[in-house]
Amino acid sequence: MHPFPCFRLVYSPLALFLLCFTTVGSSWAQFSLEEHTDRIDVLHDGQLLTSYRFRSGSKPVLWPILGPDQQKMTRSYPLDDTVEREEHDHPHHRGLWMTFGEVDDWDWWAEGKGRGVVAHRRVVDKGASSSDAFIVAEHEWLSPMKDSQEPTTILKETCCYTFRIEGGEHVIDCEYVLKSPTAGKQVHFGDTKEGMFAIRVPESMRADRPAGEMLSSSGDRGGDVWGKSARWVDYSGPTVPGGKDLYGIAMLVHPESFRSQGLWHARTYGLFAHNPFGIKDFLPNRTQTESGRQDPPHSGGYTLPANESLHFMYRVILHRDRWSMETGNQRWNEFAKLKPRLH
Repeated sequence: MHPFPCFRLVYSPLALFLLCFTTVGSSWAQFSLEEHTDRIDVLHDGQLLTSYRFRSGSKPVLWPILGPDQQKMTRSYPLDDTVEREEHDHPHHRGLWMTFGEVDDWDWWAEGKGRGVVAHRRVVDKGASSSDAFIVAEHEWLSPMKDSQEPTTILKETCCYTFRIEGGEHVIDCEYVLKSPTAGKQVHFGDTKEGMFAIRVPESMRADRPAGEMLSSSGDRGGDVWGKSARWVDYSGPTVPGGKDLYGIAMLVHPESFRSQGLWHARTYGLFAHNPFGIKDFLPNRTQTESGRQDPPHSGGYTLPANESLHFMYRVILHRDRWSMETGNQRWNEFAKLKPRLH
């Protein structure tokens, strides 16, 4: 087949030129990946969408994350501490990340001495086309260094990020498989609110600011979202102080994701996280809306049996305006049909 199908038909010279121009021009809107020593940049039509950074603080992250109209969809600090009117709290809140606060009695959520490190090991696969781009990488969860002893690998992780633009929405599918590195060894996840799949939203989008808002599939809003179960949550507001245009970050949990009915560690100050393990910190402190009066969907913590794995699937949608319940449910139903990429 000829690479330019328009040449197979008979048109007037002008029509032939216009059709070929349209065909070739449309191919310019391509995803592409640019490799650097410390990251892989994801671009669409030459514009940066995000960077997969091999190490920021104690873990790999996606940062910056740019949504529709090239709006910055995460807080800049601590990777960029020059932005005015940003809180400099919680330096471990970096872009988009996946860590947890208690695994085999070690902490991978916070950073610093005595905390674990999630180490990027290698890029397994990657690719880009006119429709999407993807990155598959392997990580190791390393215990803190103790005296002169080398860190121990507590978990092995394979992650896959897939990037698309659909109807003006930027979509990031995030899939993770966690398993013990040692045959026959169990791994214990504790019962803590500190985790797990997370984003720190822009300061102006915070739900404790006048234009910030959260809405969950359970019908909760604002601070009522915290500590409850929901299939999706939309966090929306202006991306710049005083901005009149509203944008949103929606996080959806796939029904096949491990403990998809986990509770939301979504704070009005800008932390936006889904937690499949924590119970004890949430139950006595969450508000008693209808969803908050329901029994927790599972017990706290979890022991991963030897030779088994945990599979997590999330979708992040960056969009204009706010979501309604109808929009959120429609997008979740679409995501629920997606088959896992990792096995």
